[in-house]
Amino acid sequence: MAREVRVAVLGASAFAETAHVPGVEAHPRGRVVAIYSRNRARARALAARCGVPDASDDLPALLARRDIDAVTVAGANAQHHPYAMAAIAAGKHVFCEKPMALDAAQAADMTLAAAGAGVIAQVAFIFRHTFALEEMRRIVRAGAIGAPYFVQIEGQRYERQAVATVQATWRSFASEHGAGQLGEIGSHYFDAVNFVCGEPCGPVAAVAALTHTVPREAERAGGQRVPVETPDLAALLLRTEGALQGQVLTSRATPPAAAVPLEPADSRPARAHGWMTVTGTRGALMCVFSRGEADALWRREPEGEWRRLPLPQGAHDGRPHAIDRMMAAFVDGVLGEAPERAATFEDGYRSQSAVDAALRAAASGRWESVDTRAPGVAR
Repeated sequence: MAREVRVAVLGASAFAETAHVPGVEAHPRGRVVAIYSRNRARARALAARCGVPDASDDLPALLARRDIDAVTVAGANAQHHPYAMAAIAAGKHVFCEKPMALDAAQAADMTLAAAGAGVIAQVAFIFRHTFALEEMRRIVRAGAIGAPYFVQIEGQRYERQAVATVQATWRSFASEHGAGQLGEIGSHYFDAVNFVCGEPCGPVAAVAALTHTVPREAERAGGQRVPVETPDLAALLLRTEGALQGQVLTSRATPPAAAVPLEPADSRPARAHGWMTVTGTRGALMCVFSRGEADALWRREPEGEWRRLPLPQGAHDGRPHAIDRMMAAFVDGVLGEAPERAATFEDGYRSQSAVDAALRAAASGRWESVDTRAPGVAR
């Protein structure tokens, strides 16, 4: 009988329940055997809801177990680096939520440690597990739209209006959330450019940026009010190592200017995550970002109209199929069969380095370079 990949989920977050546990369990050879949280009651509650046999608040003891092959890191951003490093030191394979870390230095530590330990290490860039982005990559790499010269990505949500005070969470502070919207969603967008266009054009190598934080205060449990620190908006220009240039807008503080041409039934979830176009010398492609529930891809020739391209049947069932495909890619990776679309820690480092460069660019008012290769990792 084929062996199972036994997984512990580190963090009792909402996305652990939405994606990590059911995604691993959907694989015929994946099984979640434990939930970890610093809050044991939360770990127990999630384990009970999901039918997971064990819950723990003792991370060293959990990682010492020989019946656990791998972990997924589903906690807050500040937990990604310490949890991943502890798991790698224990010889466990690691799947880490994005953004990979609080900064590129942490991401480099994680990448180097995983390479040295010889473990499978992947990052949760879910959009590359949609059929649309995978097909966009194939078409670009085949040269079907000619030489790509411009990429545009936009994702806007109007949910940070001028509210004077909000309840403080870990997302309010740079020490826990890192780069805010730029890290949470911008990391996805940098990875999408590298995933789709990296083969002909190279990875993102330089960025210019503006960022904005809606002025408001966060109220802590004891009543103390402090300023919210994390950016709500980032407007970016980018250049890759090749000839590609582009612009990216990620915002939770501005309304979208226009909708992409979606069917009414699938428009709402897609608009929540944005859209991407790649223009080349012989045509253009456009896709929407979703977890799979609004998977769609269009092509347009010069002087023509957008026409929707066919995708596999699984792209049109209205389910967030990218969740299962993403988690299956990790289980398959542990089994030695990772698909090409799986995002490695090297991919995560490149994206994190671009996020850091964008923060520097917003502060300096200049173009800033991106380190596209983690230091110390063998080429």
